[in-house]
Formats: sequence, C-alpha cells, structure tokens
Amino acid sequence: MTGFEADLPAIGSAAAALRTAADSLAVELAPPGDVGPGRLGPAVAALLATASADLASARTTVTEMSASVARVRDTYADLDMGAASRFDQGP
Repeated sequence: MTGFEADLPAIGSAAAALRTAADSLAVELAPPGDVGPGRLGPAVAALLATASADLASARTTVTEMSASVARVRDTYADLDMGAASRFDQGP
C-alpha cells in the first residue's frame, strides 16, 4: 500500500468553489447612459462588449474546470469502490 488516499470531500469542495466563482462571473454589463460627446459613447460600448465577451469566456472556462474537478472526484470514488469490492472478494 502506498498510503495515498484522495480527499474526496476536499475535491468536492474545490469543485463547488470553482462553480461559485463561475457563477460570480455572470454579470450584465450595461451602458451607463450618456457618457459624453463625440465618439465616447461608441468607445464605451465597444469596451463593454469586449469586457462582456471576456467575462463569458472566463465563466465558461471556470465552469468547465469545476466539472472536470467533479469528474476527478467521481472517478476516484468509483476506482476506490471497485478496488474495495475486488479486495473483499479475495483472490
């Protein structure tokens, strides 16, 4: 035995923390109204559009990370249960 043991609750907590972080990235960026004369309005709109796209991309990435961590936890649990089952059956 290696003494190695996966801390499944900690892995689950990490997945939950990542999911919470992803949820916090779900924000709506709305133009603040009249931002001034000339090209300032379109510039602010372009900035907000870029920021919104970047937030959406980050949210997607963190959501995928959360799902991956949850899969890791589930895989460890499945492997552990399978090994325990084979151990109980004997040679």
